[in-house]
Amino acid sequence: MVIQDIDIKISQQEKSQLMKKRLIEATLDCLQLYGFHGASLSRILDRAGVSRGAWRHHYESKNDLVASASECLLSTALSSARDIAKDLSAEATGIADILEMIWEKFYQGRYRDVWVEFNVACRTDKELYHRLSPVIRSFFDEMDRIWNNHLNHLSRPGLKAETIMNLSLYLLRGLSFQSVSQDRPDHFRDMRERWVALVMKLMAS
Repeated sequence: MVIQDIDIKISQQEKSQLMKKRLIEATLDCLQLYGFHGASLSRILDRAGVSRGAWRHHYESKNDLVASASECLLSTALSSARDIAKDLSAEATGIADILEMIWEKFYQGRYRDVWVEFNVACRTDKELYHRLSPVIRSFFDEMDRIWNNHLNHLSRPGLKAETIMNLSLYLLRGLSFQSVSQDRPDHFRDMRERWVALVMKLMAS
């Protein structure tokens, strides 16, 4: 009887995790397809195939669901960043290769689209802002640790790898945001190459 109870409990836990995963994936899909305000709870639930009663066992509101989806997205990004930094550190690859890999992986496609929606929504939705702010802050703190642990070979006296990467990522985010309304890949590539040239001069001085 005890063994059967454990089996049932494990099965329920697995079902719960599966439903959360479906809800989070549907939320990310809808944010990309319809934007934050267009990603209604009704659309998210329909896409996830979850009833209007069942989802409340896991989340209290749409913002609660969006916050969990953002944690999932950023957690995936951190995992990818660790892998990228580890590989690049081992190969001592240059800053240009690092930034191009980051651009393709994080600043185009789904990640870019959803990231834009999070940030734009936080401007006017204070509840969402307070939910996401510590999540995003923790993400950037962890990114700093990744750069310092794996890309310290980029550091120079008075110029840390963390500073180089943060300035570079701010630039990439700006270009990425602009690329939403301008389909000019050659132009944005030129801007990235010019930035790398400036960074290389700083590192050589």
